[in-house]
Amino acid sequence: MTGTVRLLFDRFLKPQPTWRLPLAASGLLTGILLALCLSAWPPVELLILLLLVQLRLLRLQFHGIAAFLFGFCWLLLFLAWRMDLAVNRADTQGTAVITAQVLEVRHSPGGLDSLLVKIHRCERASDLQASGLQKSGLQKSPQPCQLRAPARIRLNWYAPADLPQPGETWQLQVRLRPLRSLKNFGQPPSTGLHLAQGLVARGYVTRDAKVQRLQIASGWQQARQSLIDAIHFQYQDQHQPHSPIFSTPIPNPTTLSQGQRFLLALGLGERQALLPEDWQLLERTGTIHLWVVSGLHLGMVAGVMLWLARRLRVPWSLALVLAGGCAWGYAHLAGWGVAAERAGIMLVFGLLILSGWRQLAPWTAFALALLILLLINPLLPLTRGFWLSFGAVAILLAGSRGYPAMPGWLALIRVQWLITLGLTPLLIWQGAWFSVWAPLVNLVAVPLVGLVFLPLTLLALLLQFITGFSQPLFWLAQLFEWAALGLMYAAQLPQWPIHYPMFLWIGLLALLPPGFPGRSLAWLGLLLAFLPPPVNHHLTKQQELTWQVRVLDVGQGTAVLVESQGQTLLYDTGRGFASGWAPVVPALQPWLKPAGLDWLVISHDDQDHSGGLPAVLRHWPVEQLVYAEARREVLDVKSQQIHDCKAGDHWQMGALQVLALWPPQSPQGRINNEDSCVLLITGPGASLLLTGDARTQEEAFFSQGLPHLLQDQPLTLLVSGHHGSRTSTGQALLDATQPRWTVHTAGWRNAYGHPHPTVVQRLRQNQSIQLDTADQGAVHFSFSPEQQQLRWWRQKHRPLWEGLVE
Repeated sequence: MTGTVRLLFDRFLKPQPTWRLPLAASGLLTGILLALCLSAWPPVELLILLLLVQLRLLRLQFHGIAAFLFGFCWLLLFLAWRMDLAVNRADTQGTAVITAQVLEVRHSPGGLDSLLVKIHRCERASDLQASGLQKSGLQKSPQPCQLRAPARIRLNWYAPADLPQPGETWQLQVRLRPLRSLKNFGQPPSTGLHLAQGLVARGYVTRDAKVQRLQIASGWQQARQSLIDAIHFQYQDQHQPHSPIFSTPIPNPTTLSQGQRFLLALGLGERQALLPEDWQLLERTGTIHLWVVSGLHLGMVAGVMLWLARRLRVPWSLALVLAGGCAWGYAHLAGWGVAAERAGIMLVFGLLILSGWRQLAPWTAFALALLILLLINPLLPLTRGFWLSFGAVAILLAGSRGYPAMPGWLALIRVQWLITLGLTPLLIWQGAWFSVWAPLVNLVAVPLVGLVFLPLTLLALLLQFITGFSQPLFWLAQLFEWAALGLMYAAQLPQWPIHYPMFLWIGLLALLPPGFPGRSLAWLGLLLAFLPPPVNHHLTKQQELTWQVRVLDVGQGTAVLVESQGQTLLYDTGRGFASGWAPVVPALQPWLKPAGLDWLVISHDDQDHSGGLPAVLRHWPVEQLVYAEARREVLDVKSQQIHDCKAGDHWQMGALQVLALWPPQSPQGRINNEDSCVLLITGPGASLLLTGDARTQEEAFFSQGLPHLLQDQPLTLLVSGHHGSRTSTGQALLDATQPRWTVHTAGWRNAYGHPHPTVVQRLRQNQSIQLDTADQGAVHFSFSPEQQQLRWWRQKHRPLWEGLVE
């Protein structure tokens, strides 16, 4: 029996030598993916046992299974190491003093700047002298943070001092926060992406923080910054040589032309130079990969060097070394991002294939690159770029088998066809934008960028660095302006939505060898995916009467979206930030159509209720705004769209009746907590009460009429007043409503202690089921005369790696 089992293992599980590395890479990736799905730590004894079994299987040459077990254990060990680097609860309680090197500086359109820094030292400010940073340094026995080298964090910069520059070392007073993202349905959390990028915390430098530069930048970072400055100042000083001036401010992308921004992104990897509208343009045309330094760019640099070496009759081995060195040098000049790191490693193996070293097969080189990257950072599968880059290479390798050599333009058409059929399902799975025009746009853009723009850009940067001659950069910026105009034209072409994404997987038939049965049906996947769905003009009575309430997770703030029969009402907008960003915007995007909102109600003027209003108005049209008449000029809203809120106002919205209960009259001047606009929304089978920050005194007034308005039925849903503060959600309100569910719109670990224990106990005594957006994330209700359904974000599977940020 033992001999039979061993024979089966040798026959089916022990790979041929040429497939050992690909199977090992597949096993390692599968093990990592399985570990990423865990929601709890396995016993340490199990990990030790798995490692011992893995070593035994490796000796028996069962490489695939051994790599699978190792990948599973390696991901858990890597997470434990990252958790040891992350901030703990004590680090977030007060101010910390860090010594760190600035890796990246990022501007936002609204003026909010941020830094990516690598920690050298971190100490809690509670153990420092009250006066802050001292000339003599820190005290003798400070308490170190858990956050320490080589941890990376991103800091928002509010300090009045000049912004640091990449490569400099600074001592900063900061407030540290865990790396945690908001939890909303349809909005992918950013936590996994940040972890994969090496971040373990976030924070900010306050306006009164003590900051001090300890060391200026040097080496390639100084050279890179001088080139960025040259592009920024080319319009003001086109004919004068530009020397590296490291005291100049960091260029703000909002002051650059679109051509300059594209030039920075392509030539120096300055992704932060691109504004949101630039990213949207590139996404709608399917050309993001051309402006993020990746395999295409490094391959072009290496290809040009090999071509020159052939012309100059340089020995082939030396030419390969020069090509690889130049490509890696360009990758470092471009910031050595995650995409450049992947491309650099894959390029090395591509050059090894060209060298003929040990007859390295393409799939073997692919597997080696995958193995090395996963060993360096097993969290890479949490990023979209990992799947798209390796997916594209795998599609090209699989789809190119059996084809004869053909002219360059035919080969380019074939590549675009394979990428379209094979990569589209992956794009949809990763939530990326897909455009039907992307293949045609790339058919022109790929050779144009790779063979024209990129070589000219590198040559112009080299001339600027060596001679200070900046005129070519000015010409290139104009050339990029014309390219951007072409992309704008392509982005305005009509788009067809994908209604049946599952049919796109039929396109993978194109990866089968030529002559394989069914291969010619690959195009059918695209056709079926774009077929319009049948239109149902006869909605059932159940569908007409069903209405939705979505309590969004916007941190410490309130935002509630109500929908009935295609009409929408948003109650409050949460916070807004100096950068112009508001968390309510991405939380609303999966649910709002381009037509916008029918009703937008702002309860009062506090920042955590009205701060996101400008951002919402920029993104969507609003038919009716219920706020304050005096805000019309500030918000630039037409007179017929804005109304005051006062008790007795009512309107119909779909199948719902909306009634204002408070304030008794329109407030003059600032709208405070006691003037909050209180709404009672009643519909088929349910009722909803929104009280803003109204206090218990105001609740006692409008609660008197609630039993009559509710027809002596319990209230279905209450959004607790003032986020669960003890000044709201009083006993008079609870006696009048007896809410079945109560949702607290509080921020995670907020400084106010919301919801207050007395409010929680009061609701518990009234047998109300309580939910908290800080813990459960966004909460969605679906109401109809027949049933009431509830789901919240935390009901979804919670992977283990989220423990790093909480």
